Amino acid sequence: MLHNLTAEQVLENLIDTLQTSLNEILDIKSKNEFIVGEWYAYIECLEAILYWKKAKEFGLDYNPETKYKII
Repeated sequence: MLHNLTAEQVLENLIDTLQTSLNEILDIKSKNEFIVGEWYAYIECLEAILYWKKAKEFGLDYNPETKYKII
């Protein structure tokens, strides 16, 4: 099944995974350098996906740095 996904399905799953991970980071009370590094990496991934012309159709219609601000 996993090898039969379209590019859109893969990007949709990636967006969901990144958003879930960022929400988990927001819930962490004590953020260390590793966690902040993860945050930056996930934000960069979402920002790269924003260049996809269908990003808004898949819920990525916001500024990730603003929505998931931890610093």
